[in-house]
Parts: sequence; structure tokens; C-alpha cells
Amino acid sequence: MENFDLVMEQIGFGRVHLFATVTLGLLQMLTIQETMGMGTIGPAAVCDLHMNQAQLASLTAAGFMGIICSSYFWGYITDKKGRRWTLLRTIVLSNVCSLASMFCISSTGFFVMRFVTCIFVAGPSFVAATYLSEFCSQRILVRTITHMYMFTGFAMISCPAWATLFLSQDFIQFEVELVGDLTLRPWRVLGWIYILPGVVAFFLLLHLPESPKFLMMIGETQKGLATMEWISKKNTGHGLTEDQIRHMIAYEDHVRVRRRKSKQNILRSMLDDAMPLFRKPFIGYFLCVCFVMFVLGLLSNGLGIWFTAMRNRYNMRQGNTKGMTFCRVLFVPETGPIMETEADFEAVCDDSFKGFNNSFVLGAVYVVLYNLSWLSLFCVHKKVMFVFSLVAASTFGFLLIVVTDPTMQLFSLVFLLAFPGVTIGLLGGALLRFVPTYIRAKALCISLMWCRCGAAVGAILVGSNIQDHCELFLLAIAILPLIAACMEGYLPL
Repeated sequence: MENFDLVMEQIGFGRVHLFATVTLGLLQMLTIQETMGMGTIGPAAVCDLHMNQAQLASLTAAGFMGIICSSYFWGYITDKKGRRWTLLRTIVLSNVCSLASMFCISSTGFFVMRFVTCIFVAGPSFVAATYLSEFCSQRILVRTITHMYMFTGFAMISCPAWATLFLSQDFIQFEVELVGDLTLRPWRVLGWIYILPGVVAFFLLLHLPESPKFLMMIGETQKGLATMEWISKKNTGHGLTEDQIRHMIAYEDHVRVRRRKSKQNILRSMLDDAMPLFRKPFIGYFLCVCFVMFVLGLLSNGLGIWFTAMRNRYNMRQGNTKGMTFCRVLFVPETGPIMETEADFEAVCDDSFKGFNNSFVLGAVYVVLYNLSWLSLFCVHKKVMFVFSLVAASTFGFLLIVVTDPTMQLFSLVFLLAFPGVTIGLLGGALLRFVPTYIRAKALCISLMWCRCGAAVGAILVGSNIQDHCELFLLAIAILPLIAACMEGYLPL
């Protein structure tokens, strides 16, 4: 490992790293828009697809469930076939399925197609970070991954920006009958718009090579050296020196995994390949990472996917709200037509939105926090950042229950979501440093699978239960970050 790091340090951070960060950051945007974007598309589709509240809650979780079901499979394929190989194919398949999903005319069909779409979105959702990490030395790895995850904030801004254009009654409104019951409305076009980062990333990815670490690991010496030569020329203007080539060959001798044919079936092979993560020295750290990722996903994605709908309902609240807590504004009687009991929901179908300005605030806070996190990595230990972020999230969760000022309520909810979201990137980068190349993709995909499990659980619980037990639900949400913070001593930070 020291040989590869030494060569990468000598090459330095440059054009290749910037290009790769932007390309893979766009894939992060694709992941967020295909999953969290359902928080705007779902409520806008309730009238066309005749969905009740339970169906809407299931729809918001469909993407996360698709990612959960396929994550480990893509991790296995990535470690067998390559990072770039997997990315190119999953991007194409996810974009095609996403386009097709917007032609669905029933809630069941829409749920199934969103599930299938995110089976393939699972590839970019974690392979991007693995791929980028293998262009970096250990010194810059976490900071570079943090910058890639910063595109989460850009996605959080682009989602409401496009939704403002297509779903706001003040801008674009149209209804075109196509075939049978299929009607073209703005929310369908919005779904097509959300795949644009994936389309752009696909063409940018064609200009990047396979991971040099992966190539050296599988014994493709010449291809690995050619990739390092290309990186060196792009970053420094000259090729590898003889000394650097010797270091790379020594690195290959250390990490190469010889491929061997096996009579085992693919499921047995997938299981055996993951076993090193559940043995010493990885098992303790890895299980703790998975638990913390579950909590972080439940907070940032499971609760976060309902952010626009909750703020929309909050802003449509009629009457005097002075002195009312967040839960009372949302769920006291005569709140309004949005998110009422199922009977009222079916009687009055209203898919209008007024809450996108608040979503811009959430996206902006994400971007600011990612940049602050990146700067803090130069002078603050990662454990300190981890504990501070989770304690801060918990504090804002408790404040959200009791404060009555509208601005404080908005920012308490925003920070309750944003701090755990930023911590996912920090913990993911630390995990990539901790595990070796041959199980890196599987380690990240399993940990992020638990993150998506938390997101799916959170999305369903919020959609189906928060109306009846709002204060108790927020109290439980506020306690979870404190439990996760207590795990800092058992994490590879």
C-alpha cells in the first residue's frame, strides 16, 4: 500500500482528480434525485395515480428498497469486473428504467418501476465513491470523497429548482392526453429531467480509465501502468519515472488477487467473498459502521424525503400559527387538504406545492456543511467532527419539538437532516481507507445498504405514523444520533 501512496503523492492532486470528482459527483446527484426526488414527484402524482397516504409512503421507500436488494450484488460484480465497467452499465440501465417509469398509469406499476430503476441506481450510489478513492493517496482520500458527496447538496438544490419550474402553478402547467389513460403532466417531465446528471456523467466517464488499483489487483500490469502513466501526464505533464514504475510493480506483488475458477455457484461465491469483513480485524469496526449508517440513513434520507411535503403542508397552514409548535402546525384539526386522513385525502385531491423555498435552504446548508467539513479535515480529528455533528443533530431534534418560532423550526429541521447527511460521507471515506482494495466495493456497498435500510424504514414510518404520534416520533428521532455518537470509539475514524 505504501508503494501506491508514494507514487500518488509524487503525482499529486491535479486535473484527473478534479475531472473524476465532478464526474462521480454527478452520479451522486443522480442517486439523490432518483431517490429523494420522489419526495416531490410522489405527492405531485397522487391525483393521476389515485394514491392514498399508505401507497404514497410505500412509493417514497420503493427506491431505497431497490437499492437494498441489489447493493451487494453490484459490490460483488464491481470487485470481479471492475469499477468503470459496472458504472457504465448501471447508469444506462437506470436511466432507461427511470424514463419508462414516468409512463406508468397505476400506482402499482409506478411502484414496481421505481423499485426496478433503483436496483440499477444502486451501482452509481456506492461504486462512484469506491472508484474515486482508488485514484487517491491515503492523505487526500477522505477530503476528496467529502467533496464528491458535496454534490448531494447540489442535488438538494437542483431538485426543488426543477420542481419549482414544473410543479409550481405560477410557471408551467399542461395536461396532454397521449394513449388511453396516459396523460402527460409536468411531474412526468420532471422525472425525465432528474436523470440528466446521469446522462452527462455517462459521457464524461467514457474519458476516464479503469481504476489503477483494481487493474493491479487482478494482475493487469500493463493496463495498470498505462493508467498511472496517463494520470501522471495529465497531472504533471510527464510520465512515470523508473523508480515510480518499480514502486507500482512492488505494489502489484503485494495486492494481486489471483483469479481462480471455482465450481461454487454465484451465491456461494458472493457469500465467501464477503466473509473477510466478518472476521478479525474488520468485524468489530464494520458492524459498528453498518449500525451507524442505518441511523444516519433513517435521519437524513428517511425523514428527509418528506421534508418538502412537510414544509409544503406547513406553509399551506391557514389561520394564526403564532405560539404553535411544529407538530401542532402540521397536525392539529383543520390543518388543510394536504396529508389528511385517508377519507379526506381521497375526497379532495390537491397536488399543489408551496414549499420549495425551504428546500433551497436545505440544499444550501448541505453545500456549506460539506465545505466546512472539508476544511475541518485539515485541522480537526475525524472523531471530533463525527461526535460534534451527531450531538448537534440531536440538539436540533429536541429543539424542533419545543420551539415555536417559525424560523427556528425551519432551521432545526434542516440541521436535523443535514448533519447526519454530511456524516455519511465522512464515515464512508473513513471506511474506504480502512479496508483493502479486494473487498473495498463490497464493504462500502454493504454499509450503504444499511444506510438505505434506515432510509426505507424511516420513509415508511414517517409517512404512516408521524401524524398520530408526532412529538413522540421526533423525540425518538432526536435520541438516535446520541446513540450513534456513543459508537465513535468503535469506528475506523
